[in-house]
Amino acid sequence: MVKSFVACLSVFAALALPGQVLAEEFSGTGEPLQLAEAKRRPSLSDAIELVKKQTGGRVLAAQSERVEGRELYRIKVLTPDGEVRVVYVDATTGAIQ
Repeated sequence: MVKSFVACLSVFAALALPGQVLAEEFSGTGEPLQLAEAKRRPSLSDAIELVKKQTGGRVLAAQSERVEGRELYRIKVLTPDGEVRVVYVDATTGAIQ
């Protein structure tokens, strides 16, 4: 009786959990993939791509710097109008300042 209960329980677990196990394997953090990606900190390259898409311009320089205790990416861009702008991107959230 106990053996059949354990067998049924393991079959149920094998059928009920594959999606969760798969998501955890792909994220590498034990969390579903979309949650792991949402928590990922943006890189300087990510910030550069974001600014290029936002402005439609060409990036002239990019660097990481600390301003008032916050880490920011400072990106200098030449807009399609010929204007040189400096755009700051929060290095923790990816938000444009």
